[in-house]
Order: sequence, then structure tokens, then C-alpha cells
Amino acid sequence: MTSTNVGYTPAQNHTTWLIKISSLSSLPCWLALLAGLVYLAQSWGYAHSLESVLDEGAYLYKGYAFITGQYHIYQDYGFWSNHMPLAFYIPGSVQAVFGLGLRSARYFALLLGGLMLLGLWLVTRRLSNPWWAALVIAGTALNPAVIKMYSTANSQVLIACMLVWTLALTLGDKRPLWQLILGTILAAAIWMTRVNLFPLLPLLVAYIYWQHGRRAGMLSAVGGSLSLLVLHALFWPDVLRIYAYWLPDSLTSILAAWKPPQAQLFWDPEIGLATRINSTFRTFRFHFLALAGIAAAWIFWPRKSSWKTPTQYRTAVFLSFLFLALFALHFWATMSKNYCAYCLEGYTAFFISVGWITLALTFACWSREAAWPRQVLAAVYVLLITAGVGFSNFEDLGRAILELDFPWIGLPSIAVLLENKYGILPRQGQYLAAAGTGAAAGLAILLAAGLLALLDYRRARRARYGFWAVICLLAAGALLTPTLVLGRGYQSLDCGGDVIASYETAGRHLARLIPPGSQVYWKGGLSVAPLLYVPGIQIYPSQVNGDYSYRLGGDPDALEKYGLWNHRLANRWLDETDYVLVEERYYRKWFKDWVDQDRFIELDPTPDKVACRGNSAIRIFKRLY
Repeated sequence: MTSTNVGYTPAQNHTTWLIKISSLSSLPCWLALLAGLVYLAQSWGYAHSLESVLDEGAYLYKGYAFITGQYHIYQDYGFWSNHMPLAFYIPGSVQAVFGLGLRSARYFALLLGGLMLLGLWLVTRRLSNPWWAALVIAGTALNPAVIKMYSTANSQVLIACMLVWTLALTLGDKRPLWQLILGTILAAAIWMTRVNLFPLLPLLVAYIYWQHGRRAGMLSAVGGSLSLLVLHALFWPDVLRIYAYWLPDSLTSILAAWKPPQAQLFWDPEIGLATRINSTFRTFRFHFLALAGIAAAWIFWPRKSSWKTPTQYRTAVFLSFLFLALFALHFWATMSKNYCAYCLEGYTAFFISVGWITLALTFACWSREAAWPRQVLAAVYVLLITAGVGFSNFEDLGRAILELDFPWIGLPSIAVLLENKYGILPRQGQYLAAAGTGAAAGLAILLAAGLLALLDYRRARRARYGFWAVICLLAAGALLTPTLVLGRGYQSLDCGGDVIASYETAGRHLARLIPPGSQVYWKGGLSVAPLLYVPGIQIYPSQVNGDYSYRLGGDPDALEKYGLWNHRLANRWLDETDYVLVEERYYRKWFKDWVDQDRFIELDPTPDKVACRGNSAIRIFKRLY
């Protein structure tokens, strides 16, 4: 009897199964759906467990006041309106439609995150293939840092969603004209939400003209420009405050009337080089796969003849210029000033999808056998990134290494050894230990890449060491993204418990004790979110931005007119307010020593706003006379 399995080998069977799996057209869709559900489940948890920050409370409180007509944006003696109008009007509209408070705002962020993933899937599948689309969604769902950034009512998830859908409407072959025009209108809306994304509109119009032709380019330019002009006209001329604030003085002499009054910033920390380096690599740490991927795409950028279609080439060029422009702009805004050095990681969340799409679009065309300078550059890049990511983890990784000791051979801890023998202080030691550990990990990656490259060369006579180094780096990043080494290390807002419920409880407590119409002085924490639950009260608008809108010196009237405040205004408001709200952690540092408590009686404080801080209760003081 002749066997029907002549020539059968297990390897052939495995290959057959791989071919069958890869040919299942619906499988990547199901994998992407599963990854999306994983993202949404995590986002739901983070929406309930992350502490509210200043920007979130400010967007919601100001936005609702603007929508309901209590105040007008950019008005004199109103709020410090430090962003473009839609940054406030969109969250304000959500509050007006679905109810005041963190619950509706964060659930809306959850919805935006889901819509962002859908748009990301559509545009990646169109430009690459369904498998890459599934990988991009999975990479996003694996990253706790990005999910946390998208789970609060800040503008990150709003801009990310708008940007992804702008790209979904306009990128690729044979896009309908109405979609191209709608894409530029959406790009104009992004400009009017966060002015720091302004390069998108002109670059997008240039891409449409290049890819889709003169008529499409001109009509899209008209659509985007008219939208931008109409939105500016609605808030003219005081919207010029935003441009006067950000543009260099040499370019804004004609905008002097809209500049903030002269006064020294209270929040103006001196930030050293180590902090700026740390911030840069923290950004790589929390967006590792997308940033490492787009950088690798540039290292192995294909020859023009290697692109599959002209559309692929044009789209990759556009995405690269867009990413470079946005990253450079936000790098300048954070690193050239002392205002917010650690904002770069959050700012990058606005446009990190561009990195993912570029990686998926270009990967199949990479010049994997590029000349040796690019191969060496790839290896150096791997070492630089791993050492830098290690450096950015100095507080945990560096401290853990320095605390190691070896009592069985009579050696003290590494920290003591470094200080006694080399004079290296503990903080410097943490930097060195963490960066050295990262560099050692990079060397291990390069060693693994060398083995793979050797096998590749023996099999096919192809020299692709740099390519394999990057592949090993991305593989390591995929494994480590959900861990403390990378994405899970973003913990600044982690709080546990149900933050939404605790803010609601604190807000209801305030509403029971403070009647409508009362004048309220706010020192109740960074975020004014608890005041969302107290209807009808009057606050001092300048206080919504806390210390960031506080100035040392300056003319009180000019400051208050612009939405800022100083010590003299604070004292005046304390003399006339009905209630003072003070977070527990500020009580001894501020209220107890600076305010004449004989004029106030203390009411029952709120419960702690958040479970992670035992000093987060709001103490309530009512004026006696």
C-alpha cells in the first residue's frame, strides 16, 4: 500500500498552516477588533482611576462657562483663555449636552479613543495592508502610557482623533473630492483647537495638490482657508492674544495690544540639561514603538525606484515632513523654555499616529541592504535609544542598581562605593547606572542582531546587520511596552479607586454647603473639577489656572483684565469673598499663615477627592464679617 503522505514533513505542515492563516482575510479584522476592545477596557479603567489635572478642569469649567454665556472667550476681566477657541468650546458642549462633571467628559474621551482607533485602522489598511493595520491597533492597545493620555478630558485624545480622521479622509489614491475638502476643513478645526498643530493645514494642502491634482488642491485650499477665516472672524480680534503670546516679539510688534501685561512669571523653574535630556527620552520611552519605527524608516529610506507606487512615495514624504514639523515645533516649545519641559511626552500624543502610519506604509520598501554607513547608523541608533531610555528611568532603575550590595565579599552598596572611591553623588550615580543598564541592553540587542544577520548572510548572502538590529529593537520594544520599563512607567496620574465618584462626592458636599450666588476663592487644588458640581457660584476667573496664571508684581488691573492675578489681587479677593476653599495640603503652607482666620468659620471639609492622596480633602471656610 502506498502512503498518501509521501514527502510530508512537519515543517511543510507548519508552513501550510501559516499560509492558510495569512490568507484569512477576516482574521486581521478580528485581531484589530480584539485589540480595540482591550484598549477600551483599559481606557475605561483609567478614566475612573486617573487624578484630574489643571488643564482638564480648566477646559471643562471654562468651556461650560463659554457655551452657556456666563463668560465670553478672550473677554476682559474673564478667564485666561490661553488656547484656541475650540479647545474650550468642544468640551464645554459635551458638558452642556451630557451633564456637568468628569463622568460625561471622560466617557466622551473614551468615545473619541474608539473613533480614533477606527480611523487609524481604516487609513493604515488602505495605505499598507490589514495585517499592519491590526499591528498598529495592537501596538496602541499594548501601551498604557498612551491610553492614559487619551483617557482624560484633556485635548490629547480630541486632537489625536481629529488628526487621524483628517488623514483617513485625504491619504491614498482616488479620494473623493468631498472627502479631501472635508479633510482640510477638519485640519482648520484642529488649528482652531490647538494652534501648535498649525503646520498640518498647509502641508496637507500641498500633499493634496501633489497627489490629487491641481483642481483638488485648489478646492481643498479654498475649503480649509475659508473655514479658518470664518472661525477666526467669529472670535476676532481678541483671538490674536494667542498669536501675540506665542510668536517672537520681533514678529509681533503690531500685536502689542493683545500681549499679556508685563510681570514676572511665578511658575518659571530653572531646568537643567539633565532634565531636558530626561524629558526627551521619556518621550521615546512612552511612545517607543512608533518613534523607534519612524526613525528606522528614515534610516532605511528606500530609493525612489523601490516604492511600489508614486502614491506610496508621496504619502510617505508628506507624513515624514508632517511628523518632523510637529515634533520639532513641540520640542522647541518645551526644551527652549522653562515653562513645561516634561510636556513633550504629552504633546507627542497629539500626532504619534503619524509615526505608526509611516512605519506601516514604508516597512515593505526599506533599503534593508543599504550601504555600510546606514547599517552603522542603525547600530548607533539602537545604542543611543536604549541608553537614553535607561537614563529616563533613573529614578527607579538607577536607584535599584545603586542599592545593590555584596556583603558576602565585603563590598558596600554600589552607591557607597561610587561616592567613596570616585566622588560620584547618588543622583549622578543613578543617571550613570540607569544609562549604563540601557546601553548594556542595547549591546545585547546588537549581539542578537549579529547572530540573525550571520544566519541571513549564510542563507542568502545578504548583509543586513543594521536592519536586524532595528528589528530586534522593535521586538524588544513590543515585549516591554506593557511593562514598567516602557509604557507602564507612566504613573504620574495613577490614583486607584474611583476618581470620578470621589470628585462627584466632594462636589455634592460643596454644593450642600455653598449656596448659589456665593463668591468663592479657590485654593482647592490644581484642577477646578470639583466646582463643576456647584451650580450658580461666582469664582475669580483668573484662579482657574492656579500658579500658571499667577504673576509676581505687575499692575493688578491690567493683569485681571487679561485673566491673570497677583498677590495684591489675591488679598483683595480674600477681603471680599464669601467662601474660601483650601485643599488640605495647602492649609498649613498658605491659609493658616497668610489669612486672618478670625474672619472665617470652618465648615465640614469634603472627603478626600482622590484615594492616592490623603491630603486631598477641601477645607471650607465661610466669612463671618
